[in-house]
Amino acid sequence: MENGGKKITRIKMYACGYCQNDLGIVFHGHERDVRKFPALVVYLHHAKFGNILFDTGYSELVYKNGFVSFIYNSLNKTFVEPSEIIDVRLRNDGISPDSIKYIIISHAHPDHIGALNRFSNYRLITTKDVLAKMKEGKTLSLTFKNMIPHGKIKVKTVTPTSEKNMLSGFFSEVYDIFGDGSVFGVRLDGHANGQMGIYLPEYKIFFAADSCWGEDIMEEVPKMNFLPRLIQDDFRKYSETVRALQKFSAEYSDVKIIFSHGGMEEKVYE
Repeated sequence: MENGGKKITRIKMYACGYCQNDLGIVFHGHERDVRKFPALVVYLHHAKFGNILFDTGYSELVYKNGFVSFIYNSLNKTFVEPSEIIDVRLRNDGISPDSIKYIIISHAHPDHIGALNRFSNYRLITTKDVLAKMKEGKTLSLTFKNMIPHGKIKVKTVTPTSEKNMLSGFFSEVYDIFGDGSVFGVRLDGHANGQMGIYLPEYKIFFAADSCWGEDIMEEVPKMNFLPRLIQDDFRKYSETVRALQKFSAEYSDVKIIFSHGGMEEKVYE
């Protein structure tokens, strides 16, 4: 069978803009370290369900939400060029944005839903809690109203699977997103209520969204300073999720965990 009979036949990671922060400000006792945090978008091709995105990265809308954008970019300096926005990146790779059938959203922050309005004819997949935040569109939830999809869109909210698997012992909810074991959603509370990562068992890759800002700083989470803690929806749950990821990684060291803002490469897996 083509591609060894895999259900997910291709994965490509894109960096669609980035923000810049100093880890010396984020973590107590950390030396000054101004770092770029890329906004990850993951493209998947499913043998049955076609073209899929996990998150959409930044777009120019991060600069166009009035005073909210001014505050956001003052505290979290953001950079995105027109050529970096995901629909442009896809076209450059010969993939029509109109061919995207599903967009899985981890949570509703600007670096994850920024380019939703550049797509149409897709079904949005997320958790009920993330969908509620999108509908509220509240600034304090770091949800930009100008990024919420225009008009009526098709939405599928995930429900926990009753079947036990390798993820079940570590995370509170696991979702078999397409019902075929190809893409498992994983609830990763803390940074945002209802945040969801995805695990791709055929490749042993776990895209862990913003559950942490990078693999190399997981150990420093307890040292997070007061203001960065306030950005988290629930810092206690954030810490619990990081510990669950550490335990999962220790048990399944062959699984590659990729955070949305870690030092990712724009890699292709086939």
